Amino acid sequence: MNTRLINIWYAIRSSLWFLPAILTLLAGALAMATLMADQTFRDTITRILGPFGTMGPDGARALLSTVAGSVITIAGVAFSITIVALTLASSQFGPRLLRTFMKDKGNQLVLGIFIATFVYSLLVMGAIRDAEHQLFVPIISVFSSLMFALVSLGAFIYFIHNVSTSIHADNVVFAISQDLNRAVGRMVAKGANRQTHEAESTAKAWTQENEENSILIVSSENGYLQAIDFPNLVKLAKEQDIRFKLLHRPGDFVMKSHSLVRLWPKKEIPDEVHRIVNQAFILGSQRTDEQDIEYAIHQMVELALRALSPGINDPFTAMSCIDWLGAAINQLAEQGLPTPYYHDDQDELRVIADVPEMAGIFDAAFSQIRQHGCNNVAVTLRLLETFKGIAVCTENQEVRTAISRHAEMVHGASQPHVVAKSDKDDVEDRYKAVFETLNTPCPESLSS
Repeated sequence: MNTRLINIWYAIRSSLWFLPAILTLLAGALAMATLMADQTFRDTITRILGPFGTMGPDGARALLSTVAGSVITIAGVAFSITIVALTLASSQFGPRLLRTFMKDKGNQLVLGIFIATFVYSLLVMGAIRDAEHQLFVPIISVFSSLMFALVSLGAFIYFIHNVSTSIHADNVVFAISQDLNRAVGRMVAKGANRQTHEAESTAKAWTQENEENSILIVSSENGYLQAIDFPNLVKLAKEQDIRFKLLHRPGDFVMKSHSLVRLWPKKEIPDEVHRIVNQAFILGSQRTDEQDIEYAIHQMVELALRALSPGINDPFTAMSCIDWLGAAINQLAEQGLPTPYYHDDQDELRVIADVPEMAGIFDAAFSQIRQHGCNNVAVTLRLLETFKGIAVCTENQEVRTAISRHAEMVHGASQPHVVAKSDKDDVEDRYKAVFETLNTPCPESLSS
């Protein structure tokens, strides 16, 4: 699918209005269908329902009016509860985590059911006619509205439960970890074609030879780089017989008139090429985790830092964040990062991307937690245990170097704050265990 369409879909599904809007449209279509069924099978319905099929127009209107009024009142209460929950989440967990609550499908579905039931009841009520020669009471539609009211009541009970549990710290951490795992999965899938030594050597030689024989294409607007349309860049490079080196990666803030890509060879480039290159760089008002793995990591880190703040002082939540960060990075360590080299269908190198490195990912995940949690022995121990867990079976030298570096920094930062001898011994034991694990060959049962 086109990268821009994926970016639009990502924004839509993260909104609070999309699913309610779909359910409202379905409610309108269902109202038309049930009204047609009432007109077609009026006599049959009257015989089957007996006394219940002889409801008058005033009784039908009263029932529908009660359903519509009750449901819209409940919807107002639900919206108020949602705003309160979002306000609480913003103050306790951080404003950048609001999107996690807004894209909760359970809340969207409940709000959609309320609004859809209200719209359905209004449409059916408008179809009732009480003139003698045109008497029409849509019995099926009226009873359907009553059923929807009962469904709305059950949805409201679910809504109260869902909102109550969604702001629980452990559930918030798990929800953020799911976003992080999906971001890692997208990066792993994108990296199916792994970097090879031959591709790296070719790219370096090509870059050095052509550095002076190049031109720069600049950005036409400001914004955070949310995604890059690599297939279109490769297609354009092949059509124009050129090559690109990207100077930004998703997550960077791009300023207008600043360089986006370096283009080889240096020649007269049509304005259309400048336009297509700018279209391939999708900018927005905020960062997203669509192609930005570090943003997904920062969300988890922000939650850990708030938990470690003096006002909250919740080291258990911080340790839970460390556990999930370790799990995500362990998956990246096993699968490897994607190659920055993109080739066309003729295996010709066309695009060199700016991709994150393992050292940078480790810094994004653990540096701030170390800086804010070095005075907490439990957090220090959990960091070292996480490094050991990642080191259990990784042959990636870049990962091993990052583990060693961060273990030394955590150990050094904790020394002035660890006073009790037993705590010092625990820290030393965990610290030594990291390097013992790094020096232990990977078991065949795990490496196979």
